[in-house]
Amino acid sequence: MKKIFTTFVLYFMISANAHSELTIKIDRAEIGALPIMVKVSNNLPNISSNKIKEIIENDLYGSGYFTVLDSSKISGKFENKDTKYALLSLAGANFFLDSKIYNENSNTYIRFDLYNIIKKELVISYKINLKNNNIRKIAHTISNVIFEEITGIKGIFDTKIAYISTEIKKNANKKIYKLHVADIDGHNSIAIYKSSKQIMSPTWSPKNDKIAYVSFENNRPEIFIQTLETGERIKLDNNKKSSSAPAWSPNGNFMAYTSSVNGNLEIFVYSFVSKSDRRITNSIGIDTEAEWNINNKEIFFTSDRSGKPHIYIKSINSGKAKRLTFEGTYNADANLSSDGKELSLVHNNGSGHKIGILSLKDNFLKVISNGKLDEAPSFAPNNKMVLFASKKIHKGILVAASNDGRIRKEIELVGENVREPIWSH
Repeated sequence: MKKIFTTFVLYFMISANAHSELTIKIDRAEIGALPIMVKVSNNLPNISSNKIKEIIENDLYGSGYFTVLDSSKISGKFENKDTKYALLSLAGANFFLDSKIYNENSNTYIRFDLYNIIKKELVISYKINLKNNNIRKIAHTISNVIFEEITGIKGIFDTKIAYISTEIKKNANKKIYKLHVADIDGHNSIAIYKSSKQIMSPTWSPKNDKIAYVSFENNRPEIFIQTLETGERIKLDNNKKSSSAPAWSPNGNFMAYTSSVNGNLEIFVYSFVSKSDRRITNSIGIDTEAEWNINNKEIFFTSDRSGKPHIYIKSINSGKAKRLTFEGTYNADANLSSDGKELSLVHNNGSGHKIGILSLKDNFLKVISNGKLDEAPSFAPNNKMVLFASKKIHKGILVAASNDGRIRKEIELVGENVREPIWSH
C-alpha cells in the first residue's frame, strides 16, 4: 500500500548550557493513524494550559500512531453526553482527551478524561498534582498514559537520550566535544561534559543515573563514569593503558570493554564487586563493541575473525563464540532490545552502511534506514523505535525510526555535528 507522508518541523532553543538551535523534522505515515482531539482548559499563574496541550499533541503526533485534530472546532460546554459524542464524531475524532487545570484545598491539579468516541464511553480518568510545576514531565506522563491505554504499548515520552556533538570554533580553529543528555523531544538538553579532546561511546547505567563514556583527555582512550545528579566523574579502575567501547551489564555489576593485547583488540569484563577484570575473547581478529544479553551471562560483540566484521555471541564464562550474522559484507555495533528478542545493528550489503534489525529467533534481518553512513543504533525502551546517527549534507544528525516504517524523526543541532546517540532504559 502506498504511504502518504506529511512533514512536521519544530524549531526551538535548547536549554541550559547548550545554547544551540535544534531542528526536529518528522516524516510520518498518515494512513492508519488514529484521529484524536486534545483539549486543556484553564490557565493558572505559572501554568499554561496551551503549553501542556502543545507537548501532549507533539508527543502523540510524533509517535506516528495518532493524527491530532484541531480542538478549536469544538468549543464551550456540551449540553449532554449524546451531543458531545455527536459533535466529536462529526469533527472526525476517534478519541477525545478533555483536561482541566484547577485549584483544590491549596493544591493545583490537572484532571484528564479520555473518551472513546466510537464506543461512546469514558476510557480513563486521572488527576495529577502540579505542585512541583514540572510541566514538561507531567505532560509527558499524560501522553504516556494515553498512548499505552489506546495502543497497549508502553509510552516512552518521559525517557532520555544521550549523544555526542562536535562544535567547531571558527576563531580558535579547534573542536569542542560535548556529551549531551536531553528529553526525547529535544528539550532540556544539557551538555554534562565538554572537552577539547575527543569523547565517544556513551552508555547508560541500568538505573539511568550514570553514563559511562570514552575520553581522550589523557591522550589515549579511557573510560570515565559520570553521575548525572552530582556531576562526579571517576575513571574506570581497570589497570589498562587504554580502554574503549564500554557496556554495562543489565544487573549493573559488570562492565564489558575493549582493550589492546599485543596490538590486537580483545574484550574484557570488569567486576564492580571484586574490583577486578578478566579477558573474555581471544582470537586473531579484532573483537570489540560488546553488548550484554539480558541474562547477564553472555555478550554480543563485533569481530572480523572470519575476514569481515560480523556479530557473534559468547558466554562470559566459557565456550566458543557463535557467529550470528551472515548476510552482507559488514554487520557491527549491535544493540539488544529490552525483551532480548532482536538486535539493532549497522549493516552493509554493498550499498552503504544502513540500520538493520535482526530477529534472534529466526535470524531474519530487516533494513529500516536508507542512508549510506548510518551508525550507532539504539532501541527505544519499548522496542518500537531505533535511534541512530546519520549524515545530512555532510553533517551528522540523529534519526529515530520506527520498526514498521511509520515514522522517521530527524534531530539536527545547528552549527554542530551530532553522533553516537543512546536511548535510556
